Amino acid sequence: MIKKISVLVWKGTPEIKEDYICIEREYNIYINNKRISKITASPENLKELGVGHAIAEGYLKGIEVKDVHIKDNNIVVNAYNSNSTNNNMATYKSNKINKTPIKLPLSTILKIMGDMPRDKKIWELTGGTHWACLYDLNGNKIVSIEDIGRHSAVDKVIGYGILRGMDLRDKILVSSGRQPYMMVNKAINAKIPVIISKSPSMDRGIELARKNNLILIGFARGSRFTVYSGHERILFNQ
Repeated sequence: MIKKISVLVWKGTPEIKEDYICIEREYNIYINNKRISKITASPENLKELGVGHAIAEGYLKGIEVKDVHIKDNNIVVNAYNSNSTNNNMATYKSNKINKTPIKLPLSTILKIMGDMPRDKKIWELTGGTHWACLYDLNGNKIVSIEDIGRHSAVDKVIGYGILRGMDLRDKILVSSGRQPYMMVNKAINAKIPVIISKSPSMDRGIELARKNNLILIGFARGSRFTVYSGHERILFNQ
């Protein structure tokens, strides 16, 4: 994911030193025999990337994933449903996350916020990554993945959950990136009911979250956060 190269650093005077940089690679993602995307991402967790992207972009449901394999720069997701290569995002957008939306204790949000700065080793070395995590409703971290792209980081943690048979309808997606329409839509397609980000949300992302009963939290930094959607379901006394 990283490599060391020689660079010149200017701090009043020039200095030659070794520095860590992120590696980027391009990958083609296929569902069965049809290519659906070409993505630039970090060269780790590639099976998770392929499966997560297929789910997050609305091409597949989790139960349709048969297996996934890597060949060179191609990620091939095999699906049980031969018609899955048709993008069904319009269908998924109309589906609610849960018929009975979850409630989220304040203590869970604060626990996650306290944990968010940890385990970001590649970012500490390079400053060149985004990160995404999955947590349970008690604020326990399930997985944290760094990637050069915020979209790819989210795809990878979604794929991590799907490949391990997790029910994402009671999980929390935590991200370093902004939350515009397309990022919120990834959570909706994966049936994740809560997003917490250290960055802000955009207007269309907020509208989409409100239409689909998501709890959407941004600017989760230090001891503060902003609730864009679902504030009535946050239990501030717990």
